[in-house]
Amino acid sequence: MKVYLLVLLVAAAVTYVAVPIVRHLALVSGALTPVRARDVHSTPIPRLGGVAMFAGFATAMVVASQVPYLSRVIDSSAWAVVLGAGLVCALGVIDDLWELDWMTKLVGQVLAAGVMAWQGVQLITFPVGGLTLGSSRLSLFSTIIVVLAVINAVNFVDGLDGLAAGIIGIGASAFFLYIYVLTRHTSPESYTSLAATVMAA
Repeated sequence: MKVYLLVLLVAAAVTYVAVPIVRHLALVSGALTPVRARDVHSTPIPRLGGVAMFAGFATAMVVASQVPYLSRVIDSSAWAVVLGAGLVCALGVIDDLWELDWMTKLVGQVLAAGVMAWQGVQLITFPVGGLTLGSSRLSLFSTIIVVLAVINAVNFVDGLDGLAAGIIGIGASAFFLYIYVLTRHTSPESYTSLAATVMAA
């Protein structure tokens, strides 16, 4: 558990340091969220916060890959997740600066999910009912659809400053605990898990 805590702290520290820098860049570039009728805040909020979060996530994954205890589970799938997250982050930056239309954003999301799935991060069985997908093509398409659903579910829910990050933080914490307990139960000789590492980051 201590090594996962290290990964978590690295991500938190890098994000904490990066936020003021990214905030300054957002103010200079005019990337501000205007106040809407449904918003709680009364002043425009700087955008680009995802850049700081991605910096923390990517740095934590690099550090994890150098830790002997975790390095054996950090494979191409881990870097596929980092690459997919980086593409979504880049798409978010472009949208924050130039307000992309929904079709362009959807195409970018499909590209990011497709790259991740193509590199091996795929849904093999459905969590409900344990249905195994019949082919690699079906697995690829199912993964892309699930990733798109999750991305847009978070986008639709987000309406307050920090709400999306809070929801994802809670979900990631619950998923991490589930993975950690499951790994200890199924592999008592080793508690290492790529999924737990990604969740900690």
